[in-house]
Amino acid sequence: MVLQLYLQGLLISFLLMLVLSLIYALAYLVRNQDKSRTVIRNRIFDLILINLLTIPVLSFAFLGILVILKTRAL
Repeated sequence: MVLQLYLQGLLISFLLMLVLSLIYALAYLVRNQDKSRTVIRNRIFDLILINLLTIPVLSFAFLGILVILKTRAL
């Protein structure tokens, strides 16, 4: 049960970070079209690293929320 809830939290956090990262990356690309390709590539790599560090932390947060909702049967 806990593993199932963790995997659900992992999926939710992955999708949330994917949407937020895409919005941020597109906004950055639109605002900074004059930057070189290496600067833009480095920003995208930074974004990927931030996602790799943030997704597991958010999955535990969503796990806590899902456990509370499951115990209250909502």
